[in-house]
Amino acid sequence: MIDPADATSNDPLELAEQCLALISVVVKLDDTPTKESLQFILQEKMAALFAVLYASNG
Repeated sequence: MIDPADATSNDPLELAEQCLALISVVVKLDDTPTKESLQFILQEKMAALFAVLYASNG
């Protein structure tokens, strides 16, 4: 069963693509509250990406 509370991928390519998609939207967005929310999600995705990359090199 999929746990919706932890839907973070361990695939670095997928995480990188998600980060790029979020960056693209954040750059083009004018709605400040939505932009701030997406930036928070982006920060979490980037942290997950760095953790996966760090773990694979360790």
